[in-house]
Amino acid sequence: MNTSTFAKAAFGLLVFSGACLADPPAPKVPEEVYAPLKMEEGTWDAAVTFYKDDQPSGTATGVQVNRLLENGHWIVNEFRIPATDKFPAYEGHGVWGYDPVAKTYVDTWVDTNDVAVRTDYGYWNAKENTMVWSSKQSDGQGHFVDYRMTEEFKGDTRIFTFYQLGIVKPVPHVLVKIVFTKRKA
Repeated sequence: MNTSTFAKAAFGLLVFSGACLADPPAPKVPEEVYAPLKMEEGTWDAAVTFYKDDQPSGTATGVQVNRLLENGHWIVNEFRIPATDKFPAYEGHGVWGYDPVAKTYVDTWVDTNDVAVRTDYGYWNAKENTMVWSSKQSDGQGHFVDYRMTEEFKGDTRIFTFYQLGIVKPVPHVLVKIVFTKRKA
């Protein structure tokens, strides 16, 4: 085999192997999986109730601004609660959407209360217009704590409840409940 023929064969093999190693195209995602993102878009006033030992321990108000990315597949959450005489100011930021590779909803959240990034995995129950999230996060003391969140969509109202699961027994304990009311455009 002469050098030119060998070079052509090697180049052909290289191109073929590159095509074999390329990522397959992203799977087609049905448009209805983006429904909860569209329902959450907009500016929402928040009535927040904090809990301690499963009993209400205080309230606050805040505002959440949710913006869809241009393709409508991801949403950016910006949430703020001003300081009160009982609680410091709070600020949280998240990005979530349907991950076609993981085949589930995925949320990444950071805020002024957490010691690390929190990643949540969600399930959308279209029949009940409810998103259920779960996550596991370090408490900063060497323990990983399980959390569950539910978000019920009721037109221009959303009810978001954040639970911590007990470490010894996985009994849910309410940490915060937020009733969001959508502002008129």
